[in-house]
Amino acid sequence: MLRGSTSKITNGVTDHDIYYLGRALDYRAVIDDFVAKNKDLRKYEMHSDDWNAISLVAHWLKAFRSATTQMSATKRSMLSSTHAIFRGLQESIQESIRTLPNNVPHRLKVGLTKAHRKLSDYYSKMDDSPYYTWVSCKFHIYQSHLRFV
Repeated sequence: MLRGSTSKITNGVTDHDIYYLGRALDYRAVIDDFVAKNKDLRKYEMHSDDWNAISLVAHWLKAFRSATTQMSATKRSMLSSTHAIFRGLQESIQESIRTLPNNVPHRLKVGLTKAHRKLSDYYSKMDDSPYYTWVSCKFHIYQSHLRFV
């Protein structure tokens, strides 16, 4: 499915990266067993905290990919759908932050917090947009016209 894709998701992360993260999580037991049996690889051994961090990152990247796919689905995104997609992504990140275990790597917590803050900045820019006022005025005029027809 993703083999031919190299579309960028964010900061150089591609569909391939998300795919391989998912495969690594699917084959966690096999990877752990293989690394444990090879002396040269033991320095790369992953602990449950490492696997949990990878799982959290994979979950967030999937949510971001879904939002990116939705935004790219049409040639012209409507402001209302863009607003809903941003809000959904922001809520997903907020839930991820809320459910982070205490032993999660600090970098991961900081990264998710920065991502949430960045989405909040964009969300605020949309709120400040004059298009909402314009659309509501146009809709009101449209409704008024329908009453007299």
